[in-house]
Amino acid sequence: MANETKYRRFVIKSMRVSGEWNARAFRAETTVGGKRSGATEQAAILAVKEELDLLQSEQRTLRIGGYPTVNEVRAAFDAISITSEQQAMLNAHCQAVDHIMTATELAHAGGYDSYVSANSQYGGLGRKLAEELEWVPPMNKKGVPTWTFALATRADENGSPSPDRMDDEHWRWKLRQEVVEACDADPIH
Repeated sequence: MANETKYRRFVIKSMRVSGEWNARAFRAETTVGGKRSGATEQAAILAVKEELDLLQSEQRTLRIGGYPTVNEVRAAFDAISITSEQQAMLNAHCQAVDHIMTATELAHAGGYDSYVSANSQYGGLGRKLAEELEWVPPMNKKGVPTWTFALATRADENGSPSPDRMDDEHWRWKLRQEVVEACDADPIH
């Protein structure tokens, strides 16, 4: 039976086979990287951690403006849970003209009467995505992350956040291009 070690968002499974220790990283049911071996369990686990750190470093050098790549976003969507309401909002946003929707339009797409509910649900999806990506979104005026920025940017004024208007039902969100491409590459369900 394999031992499990948590490392960042991964589980490293290790076990002794024929006198040496083998370890491999998993994210959900997906293997990440290769199998690593060592004379001790700690040596095998350390080799996996080093590989994960290298993979992360390589991915981060590909980021434009600090935001994760399409491949990172796609992998993150595969690893997180998405409610049917969040899925409906994301699908509608992907299909919207220029990928722009107001908070109220997102609410209706998710089956909500109020943009406040949509902000909460879409923000919840953004938070799961951001945490999976190990990416921190812009903060609001109270210093709290605005999780929806993991999915979209402000559609007006060059997409820059304006914390003074975040609660506006007519706030217009433009889906990030990386999210659009991740959804186009393999529809999220």
